[in-house]
Amino acid sequence: MKTTFYSAIALMTLVLSACAASLETLELRAEYARTIPTCSNDQNCQDKWAIARAWVVKNSDFAIRSESETRIMSTSNIISQSGLGVTVDRSPLEGGNYQITVSVDCFSAYGCPDTLETMVDFNRTLNAAQP
Repeated sequence: MKTTFYSAIALMTLVLSACAASLETLELRAEYARTIPTCSNDQNCQDKWAIARAWVVKNSDFAIRSESETRIMSTSNIISQSGLGVTVDRSPLEGGNYQITVSVDCFSAYGCPDTLETMVDFNRTLNAAQP
């Protein structure tokens, strides 16, 4: 009876610790949220949008499927294709500013490189652009 109890406690501890995010993951999430790129005027937004498009072409495993002034989508609609898909959105903020957010999705049963690191790279790339 005691063995079963201690085994159950050990199993629960293992399960709960597996769900916890590592410190590195938490730091990456915080960096992503803190560094979401913004643009403040037409020229600045056009420049960053062009950089975002080039980044998508370079980093997505799929061709751009749809593109507008507010969204760039490069994902798979074919079940048998696998890889990283990227969607970039430009959303209005107060005062005529915009934020440019990225979503990176893994279309693979075998996993993909760290999508969060890829999203942080997107933010760093756009934020490095000169206004």
